[in-house]
Amino acid sequence: MCARKRLTLKRWLALGLWLLLVGAAHGQVIRGTVTDRDTGDPLPGANVVIKGTVRGAATDVDGRFVIPNVAPGQYTLVISYLGYHTEEVPVTVAEGASEVEVNVQLVWEGIVGQEVVITAQVAGQLAAINEQFSDVVVKNVVSRDRILELPDNNAAESIGRLPGVVILRSGGEATNVAIRGLLPKYNTVTVNGVRLPDTDPSNRQVDLSLISSNILDGIEVRKAITPDMDADAVGGNIDLRLRSAPSGWHFDVLATGGYAGLQQYLGNYKLVGTASNRFLNERLGVIATFNADRYNRSADKLGINWTADDINPLTGQREPRFNSFNLREETVFRGRLGGSLLLDYNIPNGRLQGNIFYNELRDDVFVRRYAPSVGSLDASVEEYDTRTAILTSGLGIEQDRGSFKYDAQAFYTISRRRSPHNYIWEFGRDGTALSVGRAELFGLSPDSVWSLVRHDSTMQLSSIWVDSERLDEDQYGIQANFQRPFHFGWISGYVKLGGKLRWLSRTFDRERNGRQGLRYPSDTVEQCLLETLGPEWEERYQIADSVYGVPGLPIALIQKDYKREGEFGEGQFGLGPIADEDLLMELTRALQASPCQAEYQNNTIESLGRDYDGIERYQAAYVMAQLKIGPYVTLIPGIRYERDYSRYTGQRFREVTSGFVYAPPADLAELEVERENIFWLPMVHLDVRPLDWLALKLARTETISRPNYYQYAPITSINTWRSFIWAANSKLRPSHATNYDATLQLASSRFGLFGISAFYKRIDDLLIEVEFPAQLFRDVNGDTVVIGVPEGTNVPREWLEGASPQLQTTVNNDEPAKYWGYELEWQTNFSYLPGVLKGLVLSLNYTRGFSETTYHYYRKERQILPGRPPRTIYSIIDTTRTGRMPGQAAHVFNMTIGFDYRGFSARLSYLYQSDIASWVNPREPLNDVFVGPYSRFDLSVRQKIGTGMELYANFNNLNNRPDEQYTGQNTQDPDYSFTRRYLAYKELYGYTIDVGFRYRF
Repeated sequence: MCARKRLTLKRWLALGLWLLLVGAAHGQVIRGTVTDRDTGDPLPGANVVIKGTVRGAATDVDGRFVIPNVAPGQYTLVISYLGYHTEEVPVTVAEGASEVEVNVQLVWEGIVGQEVVITAQVAGQLAAINEQFSDVVVKNVVSRDRILELPDNNAAESIGRLPGVVILRSGGEATNVAIRGLLPKYNTVTVNGVRLPDTDPSNRQVDLSLISSNILDGIEVRKAITPDMDADAVGGNIDLRLRSAPSGWHFDVLATGGYAGLQQYLGNYKLVGTASNRFLNERLGVIATFNADRYNRSADKLGINWTADDINPLTGQREPRFNSFNLREETVFRGRLGGSLLLDYNIPNGRLQGNIFYNELRDDVFVRRYAPSVGSLDASVEEYDTRTAILTSGLGIEQDRGSFKYDAQAFYTISRRRSPHNYIWEFGRDGTALSVGRAELFGLSPDSVWSLVRHDSTMQLSSIWVDSERLDEDQYGIQANFQRPFHFGWISGYVKLGGKLRWLSRTFDRERNGRQGLRYPSDTVEQCLLETLGPEWEERYQIADSVYGVPGLPIALIQKDYKREGEFGEGQFGLGPIADEDLLMELTRALQASPCQAEYQNNTIESLGRDYDGIERYQAAYVMAQLKIGPYVTLIPGIRYERDYSRYTGQRFREVTSGFVYAPPADLAELEVERENIFWLPMVHLDVRPLDWLALKLARTETISRPNYYQYAPITSINTWRSFIWAANSKLRPSHATNYDATLQLASSRFGLFGISAFYKRIDDLLIEVEFPAQLFRDVNGDTVVIGVPEGTNVPREWLEGASPQLQTTVNNDEPAKYWGYELEWQTNFSYLPGVLKGLVLSLNYTRGFSETTYHYYRKERQILPGRPPRTIYSIIDTTRTGRMPGQAAHVFNMTIGFDYRGFSARLSYLYQSDIASWVNPREPLNDVFVGPYSRFDLSVRQKIGTGMELYANFNNLNNRPDEQYTGQNTQDPDYSFTRRYLAYKELYGYTIDVGFRYRF
């Protein structure tokens, strides 16, 4: 297979070099721009064709086009753009002239005899339609006009209304997206083509809520990539465009204030500013943007744990049974701060460009948790302070000489995540928190169980932890592309070659310090605390001994008289007793003070257990061609080569604790692993347009997905009791996907754009989490045999001597995972209708998705062989089940109705997502967890006042819909109807209202 692919690449390279050397006929160049006559805005995706030939081009995002290799003579250019009158422009290419410039202004199609007015939402829709329809690849677009006129809170919100996209939320705000059911780690995110760094310590994903959509010029989502793009995009590529400076001074200021309904909080705000101009006779463009916001994203979270591991004695059937509550009141303030600076300098037939883009997200979180269960009563107070920042910078050149085109870019990007002080104070009491036994909990609803909870304020302080986290990622690299057009009779197009080098370094460090075992404090701990705290605390400990009869500190003695506006959740449940965070902080400072420093310990399993650092090196090269065959067919064949090398350092250790005291880890050893992978990825796209209003797009592509950092970085640990091992797997291979896409699009001025797309993905070597029963024994020949320990987990044999731990790790799935489905899309407006009806704009899309993968459950089987003495041998039995992939929604429906009338604009959006598999239990289907169906209404309105001034308001989650998760039913059940669902999680974050103004001139 490798030899055949290498031969294929050699053939493509030979063809590409031949075309580069001899394929371009000498001739002149016709270049120019296409703009709106009334506004002067560029029209991206306009079709420019030499009449009577197959020669032509589509305009780029700046409205520019280039038609190379044109012989001297008289021609007519036909310029068409959906929604505008088609123009025919005569052009003379003189002998000896190097190029001819043609600038065209198109006029909006109005009704004869009526005033011609194109509204803001129609302009945004038409820009997206023309870009999607004119491109030969499968993609969706959020246009600049759409972002500017009725802006969303962040980039994830803007993308979320596109077909095939599922929004992932936190606190009622979209934080990321899944494309066609594939989680964010399967997507790539770029800014002006520059790869953004990952922001998560464990996953390869970018938090899109970092980025304010107000500073963007548009968003493009490619669902089928081409060979000139990074190949680790099984789901797709999200490209965020930065604005470039138009001619003249332009200022744009937006300011809002907002209200959060759950906490009845009035104090949300957002401020966005943009300034731009061109200098040096229009050659130098400068545009600067700034954004700052702060929102209350508080939520009430109800978690209910069920277990399906028991038999109901009344029915004799395996059924879910209540196990515990986990109630969390989270007070969250989320703020963004960022901006960008973009400079471009026009050179002959091209430009130099430099940009820097910075965004920072700050999360301040305060948690009150209350968790009664069948085995204990627990509570905690938690305080988190996290800063996540990304910075991208790039310097590049692009130039289109007509006979060839090239671009090159150097880039540097970083991500930083800091959590310097996260505090966790835990309380607990042994024994059931319920007034009934386990057997009586079958069939009870959460409301019924809550009435059986025995609240007890003698819960004692059990531990104090102070955590810190630091994540650093740096990426830098260079990339270059060279493109040369050619024309042979009825075949024209271009051949393109390019390459990329990218270097990455990454470090993650976590520390946990503090003390557990405070429910039974030693004399040393109690004495050193009291020496620092003073007499009032000594009185509390004395009261604990004499009144409550407990050795530690009960929550009753540091309880806070806490009341909030409104009830927790929807009023069915409560938070129980709440500790005073100021007193807890005072206690923590005492534990950190000099008398208690010996008792303020490092938690080795938490501190060492996830630390790593490493480097990654990427090399890529490709060759591709775009062949215009006759008037109707365009073919894009190509192949991409990718090589990655990585070296990561981690550690192996054994946890040691005694009497709640952490000792230095045993068997501590530094581990370093290297790996290298090479992929040859052939791709082909086909675009067929038998009619001006009909396009059929087909694609077969191959993509990859690399392991997450925690899945590969060499970290292996075993707990104190030698019962559980967690290990990364340094032998993991990247997943390899073969993707098939088909899209049929119909476009017209009256009808708009209608599209139907089908997709199928086969993913080999999918990475899955598994558990093995590890065992060391002697076989029938007396040889030592290890089972349940995959190669690459770095588990030493001595850990298995006299023990049989469970080993959790990641492996490549032997069975392929499959995704398939279809999308329907319709975008239209009614500008041809009379009166106010002409202001209606409509967008609908529906996605039906399916997925199937195999999950593995491994169990140990013992066999006794006859003999004297008899021998015992063991084997690992692999039992499998089929389930959906996490992140895949079976049904997604989006509807947006817009209305413009003179200076007034409104947009009502409706989103529906059916259930999404959140976790698939490999052993027990009734323990599957799935996100419940979700629907939501959002409303945006805007009113222009005079010249440049606008007032607007956004109403989000009007129906006050919570996020919910359920368990108790097999997610692969063909009769999946929620008849047996059990609520596992509910997050209530309420509605929000933003009101503000915008001024542009």
